[in-house]
Amino acid sequence: MSDRTLYLDAGNTRIKAAVYENGMWQLSGLFSYIEYAKAGSSFAELCRKYDTIVLVSVKKQLQAGDLQKQVSADVIGIDRRILTHEKHRYRTPKTLGVDRYLACLGAWSLGRPNPSAVIVSDAGTACTVDAMNAERVYLGGVIMPGLHMLIDTLGHGADGLFTVEAQLPGYWPPDTTESALQAGTAGTFLAAWESHVKRLQSACPNAAIWLTGGDGGFLKRHSEVACKVSDFLVFEGMRISH
Repeated sequence: MSDRTLYLDAGNTRIKAAVYENGMWQLSGLFSYIEYAKAGSSFAELCRKYDTIVLVSVKKQLQAGDLQKQVSADVIGIDRRILTHEKHRYRTPKTLGVDRYLACLGAWSLGRPNPSAVIVSDAGTACTVDAMNAERVYLGGVIMPGLHMLIDTLGHGADGLFTVEAQLPGYWPPDTTESALQAGTAGTFLAAWESHVKRLQSACPNAAIWLTGGDGGFLKRHSEVACKVSDFLVFEGMRISH
């Protein structure tokens, strides 16, 4: 059995697995919750290859104790209790998704030995935009609907509408229902995201802005905000926390 550590980030729609080797992160797999629940699944097979598993989960159905029953590895769950040992200005830490904090911590740590303030956006099922200052104090941020959540909600929410591809129309004003929906979903998502980033920049001047999550690429392509991109910010926060 390997003595390496497997890191799991269990989000709203899928489980991401990664390992840290030779100073670099490598993605080990992306798994659905159906795959997680299957006996003898590829997810279970992967977990059994490791002695230690570090887990952060926003899903109640996947907690450290539940995973421990399925595999022989030592499972370390990172939950919001970590916030009792860290600096933050969040007034309701009991309801703070620790993945938001960990993403900021991961981005902050990548600036060492001279870390700066960071603004971190995780553009997943929900899109978060959070800030941490140069002194490693988590300040809080925004939770907004993710891009595909907006598209699905509008497309299924009214008679005569439909879902569209997650892209901006190439002309203005939109003159078809499809382009109108794209402008109203992808365009609104982009405009709202940029607005939240700019407001957080007033609290954290000169902050490095980081993107992660499935729709981070969309924001990187279409926004004029200068951003760095990493798929491993939450994992990096987990690594230096456990």
